[in-house]
Amino acid sequence: MNAHSPQPPQGNPQPQQPRPEPDKAAGAEPGTGPEQPQSDLIGGPAADPLGGEALPGAAAAASRIYRSTLSSHGSGTLISAGSIDAVNIYGRRAERLLAGPLPEDELRRLRRVFQEPEGYGEYREQLRGGRLLVLLGQPGTGRAYTALSLLDDLTRGQVSRLDPRTDLDTLDDDQIGADHGYALEPSSTGLPDETGLDRLCELLGRKQAYAVLLATPEPGDVMSRSGRHYRAHTPAAQNAVMEGHLAAELEDGGPESYERARATALDPEVQEATGLDELRPAEAARFAALLARHSRDELTHDELLAECRKFAENQAAEWFAGGVRSETPERLRDAAYRIAVAVLDGASLSAVAEAAEVLAWELAVTVDPEAVPGRPLFSDGVDARLVSARAVAEPGTEEVGTEEVPVRTVRFGGEALAPAVLGHLWQHRHNARGPVLRWLAGLCEDNRPQVWVRAAVAAGQLCRLDCSHTVHELVQPMARAEGVRRRVFAATVLDVALRSPEVGTAIRALVGSWAGHENEQLRWTAGAVLGRGRATPTVREALDLLGGIGVRDEGSLRADTAAQIAHFAGAHPEGQTLRRIRAWLSDERRPQQDLGLQSTVYLAAVPVSDLWNRHQDLEDYGDWPLMLALAAVRPALAAELAGLLWTALQTSRSYEAAVDTLFGWLRGSADQPWAAWLERFLPLLVLSHDDRNRLLSLIKDLSEDPDQPLNEQQIRRLRGAVQGASTP
Repeated sequence: MNAHSPQPPQGNPQPQQPRPEPDKAAGAEPGTGPEQPQSDLIGGPAADPLGGEALPGAAAAASRIYRSTLSSHGSGTLISAGSIDAVNIYGRRAERLLAGPLPEDELRRLRRVFQEPEGYGEYREQLRGGRLLVLLGQPGTGRAYTALSLLDDLTRGQVSRLDPRTDLDTLDDDQIGADHGYALEPSSTGLPDETGLDRLCELLGRKQAYAVLLATPEPGDVMSRSGRHYRAHTPAAQNAVMEGHLAAELEDGGPESYERARATALDPEVQEATGLDELRPAEAARFAALLARHSRDELTHDELLAECRKFAENQAAEWFAGGVRSETPERLRDAAYRIAVAVLDGASLSAVAEAAEVLAWELAVTVDPEAVPGRPLFSDGVDARLVSARAVAEPGTEEVGTEEVPVRTVRFGGEALAPAVLGHLWQHRHNARGPVLRWLAGLCEDNRPQVWVRAAVAAGQLCRLDCSHTVHELVQPMARAEGVRRRVFAATVLDVALRSPEVGTAIRALVGSWAGHENEQLRWTAGAVLGRGRATPTVREALDLLGGIGVRDEGSLRADTAAQIAHFAGAHPEGQTLRRIRAWLSDERRPQQDLGLQSTVYLAAVPVSDLWNRHQDLEDYGDWPLMLALAAVRPALAAELAGLLWTALQTSRSYEAAVDTLFGWLRGSADQPWAAWLERFLPLLVLSHDDRNRLLSLIKDLSEDPDQPLNEQQIRRLRGAVQGASTP
């Protein structure tokens, strides 16, 4: 402000003058005391409400990411404990594949249902000419069916499986039959090197035999094992595999049964239940078997949906299957990447990759505390990581400050995979909890909301699975922390957990106890949870607790609590919150008055985009000042809102903050969608000639600003709104 600006009034909150439209609630008796000490002044919102060194726009970005993450998977059903069934290529419960000739009935089924993948003809010609083919691909992608079909084509049914424990380096002529084909997926022995594969080719050539070996890419390396015998396997299309298996399953049921099953497969509810964007061939075969059972009335609709939901559970169980090899550095890095995608689903590819490396380090030192893990440089590829994690990279944007920049984002190929991974870890892999929780706490230190907010939401999901453990090990230490963002993180975890009917009651009781705790950090965290609007059964209870936090210890948390009251008003845009603020303003006690004044300033200053849990009626109000947005969605409350701001403008200790907020409205209203509502709101602040003069003086200051003057049209409209206001 400059010399044109009016001087602040003196004393306590002023009662608003009676008139039909504005708020008639009385404030404290007016005072005429001296200027307030600087320490008693009511301030505006903090420049960095999230702590740390966040860039401009971080609060709005945190709010947006929080709500979008919850809408994508945050409120979904988490995986419950239970048995995990492995599924083989036939879509039935998996059994160990024994060595020996392929039974005739399996050959017949293979010929009926097999769908050639892209490149099948090239595979066959390479096998025909070289006798040996190594198919490289992920489990469940139909490699085994492709291998058996290739061998059947070339040997006319003389197909055998080799025991997975077979050591190919010791194989001799006596173990290979003439004109036979052999399929093998080695277990712990692995595949021979290029020299060993050449030796195997020579043995096969002597007997005019063929072999197809199945291999999985090395973790993180899509180009691994790229010798002349190797070919990358491309899965057949989901629908083709499903329809082929479905026809075989229902060949005795007639066309009506088949068409009914196909219609069920297209049911959006059934497709959503699988939770996967694309079924792999093994899953498509299993899906066909379920559809056939449903078509034969062996499964009810609800039972079919329950079975479909196991696809993601089975995938998570397969990814984190135990065994010695699962804890090698390479496998741990693969596991870490899958967990990072589950937690940061939708974040930038670089953020996920970096977070995965940090988690891989945590996992490695947990397995071997004496280890000093490093990072691979050129032996690790992003594309292979995406394939092994069933993840998809897509063009997206990420906010840097207040602007968006293009990035590659990464997500799972199906909404059910993230909760399946988190659920499996928490319910079946107890020793993984420690490193994962330490890693999540570390992600809180990342200044980017794209990282720490998603980490907090994921931690909230884990809290729903085991509330006691997660609160004790993660939430409570962070709630007591000195750093603001760590407390915001803890509040976010609890707000997510509050959505669970199983643990919501316990979380509410915890927040209530923290609200009255002697520890100031715990009270701060309780206030942050209460401000989200879900921590109490009623509005009154939340405002009681927030009021208690705001006035305790001479208002040490007054400003922080006032911010949460503004957030609460955005979650519950109703008159009860405004009436409580007016009651504080009317209270004879100074701490209550100050809390009311501070809450009013925040109501006027906080933009809707910063709200964590905005009411659905405010969804389309973007960067509107919250007070104007509330007046727009609840016109009946406009006079009451104006009355609160009028009181703040009449009180010396809140005058500067209130005027600065009003100054910001006037300056920022040009070309804004809320400009028309500002013009409707300004007359409600005019109850006297002094009020009119104050507003006109502010407009004059802005019109004469040498750097950013208001445009002429804006000046005319604002002056017209103020001058047209009637006074008593």
